Amino acid sequence: MLAPAVLLILQAAFFWRAATLRGFFAHSDICYFFEPAKAFMHESLRAGRLPLWSPYIFCGYPIAAEGQIAAFYPPSLFISWLLPSPAAVNWLLISHLMLAGASMYFLCRAMGLMPFAAWLSGLVLSFSGYLFAHLHHVSLVCAAAWLPLVLLAVEISWERRSPALAVLAAAAWAASALCGHPQTLFHVSLTVLFWVGWRMLISRSKGEPGHIRRAAALVLAVFILGAGLAAVQLFLTAELSALAPHGERGTLEYVTSFSLLPRHLAGLVWPNWQGTPAFNTYTGERYYWEYVLYIGLAPLLLALVGCSDRRGRMWAGFALLALVLALAKGNPLYLALRFVPGFSEFRVPARYVFLFTFAAAILAGYGWQVVARSRPLVGAGRRTAVAAAVALLCTVDLLWFDRTLAPVAAPEVYEARPRVVEALKQDMEWGRSFIAPPITIYADWAPQEGWAGNPNGWLEARVYLPASVPQSYGLASTGGYAGFVDPRHTLFFDAASAEVAQAHTLELYSLVGTRHFVVGPAVPMPAPGLPSAEVLPFRVYLNEAAFPRAFVARTVVAAPGPTEALQLTFGLAQEAKLRDVAIARGLPEGWSASASSADILEIEEIRPENIIVRARADGSALVILNERWDPGWSARIDGEPAPLFEVDSVLMGAPIPSGEHAVEFLYRPRGLVVGRTMSLASLAVCVLILLGTRFRARRAASQS
Repeated sequence: MLAPAVLLILQAAFFWRAATLRGFFAHSDICYFFEPAKAFMHESLRAGRLPLWSPYIFCGYPIAAEGQIAAFYPPSLFISWLLPSPAAVNWLLISHLMLAGASMYFLCRAMGLMPFAAWLSGLVLSFSGYLFAHLHHVSLVCAAAWLPLVLLAVEISWERRSPALAVLAAAAWAASALCGHPQTLFHVSLTVLFWVGWRMLISRSKGEPGHIRRAAALVLAVFILGAGLAAVQLFLTAELSALAPHGERGTLEYVTSFSLLPRHLAGLVWPNWQGTPAFNTYTGERYYWEYVLYIGLAPLLLALVGCSDRRGRMWAGFALLALVLALAKGNPLYLALRFVPGFSEFRVPARYVFLFTFAAAILAGYGWQVVARSRPLVGAGRRTAVAAAVALLCTVDLLWFDRTLAPVAAPEVYEARPRVVEALKQDMEWGRSFIAPPITIYADWAPQEGWAGNPNGWLEARVYLPASVPQSYGLASTGGYAGFVDPRHTLFFDAASAEVAQAHTLELYSLVGTRHFVVGPAVPMPAPGLPSAEVLPFRVYLNEAAFPRAFVARTVVAAPGPTEALQLTFGLAQEAKLRDVAIARGLPEGWSASASSADILEIEEIRPENIIVRARADGSALVILNERWDPGWSARIDGEPAPLFEVDSVLMGAPIPSGEHAVEFLYRPRGLVVGRTMSLASLAVCVLILLGTRFRARRAASQS
């Protein structure tokens, strides 16, 4: 057990500042998405609820359905409950790199590699350029870390023909699924299929009976049981994905975008030949991290040696196949693969480098075995000395390269509260903020000296409140991380922004409760007459005409579809009549509003997913909640189920009859209900299999 312990110690030592919370990972998506998401997750869990719906971004967003927050992933739940963000991000990354290294060691030992060879494979995988380059993609790293454990359980289950270990493989696959990175889960699944196919061919060559049946049973156990265990996340994500536009998916341009190019293969021996954004010297293609495939020079040489081992040749073929898939641009294979489910769903084929890295790490272990068995290393003392030298060389090589890929910033970067946040917090009225930073901050933005040259420079980015960062401070925003925009939000705000200088645009933003416009000096305002104050680096405009948290519409017009609803909503905005008339989709035939007076009496926000509005009207009316409509929302009036309509293209409302009523808006998506039921049922099946296996083992032992 010393070898895997050394891998864990190396990770802890390398990340000592992050591990002791004296510094925090600060880089791209961590700043813009994962840290704000984990801040909301910590807030939710400490309040005793799951983070299902965030009121802070996109006028309300089903954040658990997006997946990458990992709202149902047990390690994420525990760490995010225990530690506030960004400390939770630190330990999620460190613990999963430890998991990758240790489980890779045990997998290689199960494959018959020597202890040092297995240790070397664990070192190469857990300190690989690929994983470190993607540290800011927290969900990717977490999902990838489970691959060795999935294969370890598959391997032992095959050898021992054990249903219990098949359950363990399914659980590890489900853990990877719950991390919320579908592309990496697809890569994990491809590797499982490859592994089982390889074992089936070996059994066939040995003349073992039933190898096809065993392979099919194992694959079904891993994927069906695993999908069942992860159903609570998979169903939610599928619901959100079904709403998204799919026009680009499956096109050749889409599936080959961000492809590894032949010249990037130079990175195997000269990783920063095009410079590095770590020190602002990079001159290559956008998104540097997608093209990093460095595994160290010594491990690369050992991997090449490992190709001469009979068992290593299979992994050499797998590594070559991964590179072929990564080199997608101009690759004729993709003329067919773009029609194949899975391959057609994802872009960035450069990420097949993960599978290359995994195979190369195993090959490095085989390479050491070839070297260790050579005549010059006969004798334990000589072999130990050379192993120590190889271990030192590989460790120094990888860690020296990795140091630029894991920028750790001072605590002030996340602890500092921008002046504009303090100013907005002083306004006690309900409202959202439209935020347009003075500079455009893309995913590959970095401080002037580079992300490693000046890790504290990320404070500048957070001061500008890009993407989902306002969520870190509990600010409700009309925007958020652009990669996860719901199409209803896109439809409304893209149209609203098309003529940003028009007065009716202010009416549309007022509709969704935009009380503050927080903009840079060069950003045009829809209504220059709004009172404003300079709060550097912003100018903050106050919109006192913002619609309230809830209101009642006495005149309602039905719209047959989303396009018609948007057109009617824009027409009312141009005439400044949104306060008088509501556009609703799905109205029952014959229903109409008849109230001459109506009021909101009280609003009780029990939690983001449960809001009660008490209203009074002297006739039928529509109570509208200023929260973005989503299929997961439902309504109850005085405790009884009631219809819920999409209102004014983006909000939601429920009809009330004459009198005083309590309208409860409840977010409980169908995917959560169905997925939770399936996950619990699958968990029960797993427990029954484990108990049955244990019972049969005891019975066999008692009869022997």
